[in-house]
Amino acid sequence: MAGMAGVRAFSLLVLVLQGCESLKHPKVERAAPEQRNYFSEQTQGTPMRRVAVLPVHNERYSGEYLRSIDSEFSGELIKRSLFEVVPVGRQQLESVIGMRQLASVEVLPSNLLLKLREHLGVDGVLFIDLTQFSPYQPVSMGVRMKLVDVSTGQIRWAYDSLFDASNPAVAQSARQYQINASESVRPIPGDGGSVLLSPSLFSKYVAAQSFRGLRAR
Repeated sequence: MAGMAGVRAFSLLVLVLQGCESLKHPKVERAAPEQRNYFSEQTQGTPMRRVAVLPVHNERYSGEYLRSIDSEFSGELIKRSLFEVVPVGRQQLESVIGMRQLASVEVLPSNLLLKLREHLGVDGVLFIDLTQFSPYQPVSMGVRMKLVDVSTGQIRWAYDSLFDASNPAVAQSARQYQINASESVRPIPGDGGSVLLSPSLFSKYVAAQSFRGLRAR
């Protein structure tokens, strides 16, 4: 009996020590993506008053699948009220340059910027690439963007980041974004989960987060 009592006492001591150790070293969650603006927009040159937003580029998924993502990115940029936003549809882009989508890292047709300026009267063009995309749980979206001055070809702003809902911090950030964006005065407890189930809603969150670092000058 004395031996059993000693074992119980030792086990209790181990549990207490483990609890103390966990207090010393609390579990650290991975942080949500930080803003990574690789280039700041320049103060020189023509001010950006009218910007064309090209269709989202991704080789794996079709334009029909990406259409809602096109709309979400344009819509979130319009909300920023930085300049007049001109969304360019895939069919419209094809009629101008013969291509339905264009990656920011591709060699641009020599007259692309000139054609867009002539057809749309824009000062800049925003390229958007989905560098990674998983529409299934846990949803994830990598985005790379470049805002180019049509007069000089200069990159005025660029951004590159990955949003992965398997990261608890990203998932919580997305839920909070949906709750804040809700028109309901008193959101239902737990509201915000659908943003992690819908690629369209998640892309709205990604666009809003990404455009936070873009400023008009």
